[in-house]
Amino acid sequence: MAWTQRYCEKLGAEFCQLMPNPVEVDEDGNNLPPILLAEFKAEKKDAKTVCCYAHLDVQPAHMDDGWESDPFVLTERNDKLYGRGSTDDKGPALSWLWVIEAHRKLGFPLPVNVKLMFEGMEESGSVGMFEAIQLLSKEGEFLNDVDFFCISDNYWIGETKPCLTYGLRGLAAFSVSVQCCEQDLHSGVMGGSVHEAMTDLVHLMSSLVNSQGEITVPGIMDDVLPETPEEQELYKTIDFDLEDYKSASKVKTVSNKLLYDNKKDLLMARWRYPSLSLHGIEGGFSGAGTKTVM
Repeated sequence: MAWTQRYCEKLGAEFCQLMPNPVEVDEDGNNLPPILLAEFKAEKKDAKTVCCYAHLDVQPAHMDDGWESDPFVLTERNDKLYGRGSTDDKGPALSWLWVIEAHRKLGFPLPVNVKLMFEGMEESGSVGMFEAIQLLSKEGEFLNDVDFFCISDNYWIGETKPCLTYGLRGLAAFSVSVQCCEQDLHSGVMGGSVHEAMTDLVHLMSSLVNSQGEITVPGIMDDVLPETPEEQELYKTIDFDLEDYKSASKVKTVSNKLLYDNKKDLLMARWRYPSLSLHGIEGGFSGAGTKTVM
């Protein structure tokens, strides 16, 4: 955050400060990172104002996740830059500053007022952002005069053509716990005589979605609008290649299969319809090796 603040100041931001996170500390008592606010003004007095959102925090990364180089050392390989956050979301965040820097160096005035709002808690649920937006939207505050918002935290659908994302499906996250007894049990001694939480949990989770990616939760599609002919036509001109997608998603050398064999249905599954993913499971033992605990 401090590095990015200094970069903004170097580029001549008319306003730049680190706003303390309104929530202050997390549930474990750790201090939460501030929110960076900066503004670069256009020369025109009546210029519109766009606020660009991004986040500077990242997901954890380890070499055994499949990285070919240190994820926290930006590495160039085959004309591409590899590093945690290079696409999500430090690279896109920096791109706004590079655009401003290019205008400065070329002597071009900014066509709009640019405000930046960068957070450091997106990967942890954006703790404090909702409270910050409420505060900053009040009369005379940082966000009150914003005409447009641009979220630079999304992806291209290929490697050849940029895209503008104008809508997202949204996100809901849930966790579930199943308990079978008051303490760990030895599977060699007790297995087969009591209900096992891990077995029940796997059975429960497997009932949510089938092998074709179809969600089996009753009513999940009730609020999804039916496709229209006009909407279906939009997909015909989208530049998207299924084989390239297999390579990019790293399934080509494993199963070489996707859930759909045509562009329209696959993109609709990614963008239009709800999906259900299982992100993790823990039982009596989750470490390396074998342990006879249930």
